[in-house]
Amino acid sequence: MNKDLQIAKQTVQTSINALKKLSSSFNRSSQFSKAVNLMCKTKNKVCVVGVGKSFLIGARVASSLSSLGTPSVAFSANELSHGGLGFFSKDDTILIFSKSGSSAELNDVIKHSQRFSIKVIGVSCKSNSMLLKNSTIKILLPKVAEPVQTLAPISTTTMFGCLGDSLAIACSKKKKWTNKKFVSNHPSGTLATALIRVKEIMSKNIPLINSKKTMKSAVAEMNKKKLGMVCVKSPKGIHIITDGDLRRFSNNLFKRKIMEIITKNPVWISENATALSAIEKMTTLKISSLLVSKNQDIEKKIKKVEGIITMLHCLSRGIK
Repeated sequence: MNKDLQIAKQTVQTSINALKKLSSSFNRSSQFSKAVNLMCKTKNKVCVVGVGKSFLIGARVASSLSSLGTPSVAFSANELSHGGLGFFSKDDTILIFSKSGSSAELNDVIKHSQRFSIKVIGVSCKSNSMLLKNSTIKILLPKVAEPVQTLAPISTTTMFGCLGDSLAIACSKKKKWTNKKFVSNHPSGTLATALIRVKEIMSKNIPLINSKKTMKSAVAEMNKKKLGMVCVKSPKGIHIITDGDLRRFSNNLFKRKIMEIITKNPVWISENATALSAIEKMTTLKISSLLVSKNQDIEKKIKKVEGIITMLHCLSRGIK
């Protein structure tokens, strides 16, 4: 095996082993649940603190917490001693990550928290560390092996990140944080667009005519609503005529009856389906629009069109 690949596999396996130990450690302590309860009850914000690599992991954890409903901000302990401690309030909770738990930079943070009665969740790999001795809630992580021939805390910071994500998700579940609320924190990007519902972007300006009308009326309605199709209502249900149908029957078009060129069984989608599923359906079937129904069971005979969703509606919102 290529030496580089061998190192990569060893590194990944070392991290996997560390996460297995982390998972097992949850069975031996109630501190994780206590931390979740404290963070959920925090009136103001969760302040995530670390030194060096622990701070960088803490910044990602703070971002995850915030996006999942627990307002958080990250601080490097190196900078807090120069005025940054004034950002903390008694209504905050401080979450500190430190492998040794004895970094000198943490002393001022600990003293400040004690002076103003700010609760601290300490996360460390050493039970007798200064951090855990002075924490309200003490999360002791298992000692794990680091990748061969490196002093960098690779496996430890992997555990920190996973623990932080676990706290963020557990808090979001306890707070009943919904996908809708999540999207409100992510108005741009694929995360938000993946959750957009059909009813949020469909057109309610529905082109619709009775099957007894003339072809001239059908074309006029299609041109007026500008959706590239028109719905046709008959005693048998809802049908459609598309601009493609007009091209296929262009010879003597206005002499034809509407029911001669309709698509009898158009494709429907529920208004509560995701827009992403709509574009997938249109792409698979090679069509450019779908009729929208309130009914979840779109296989049933539907008598009312709630809206029209087109490929353009989806693409204009960045849904691909």
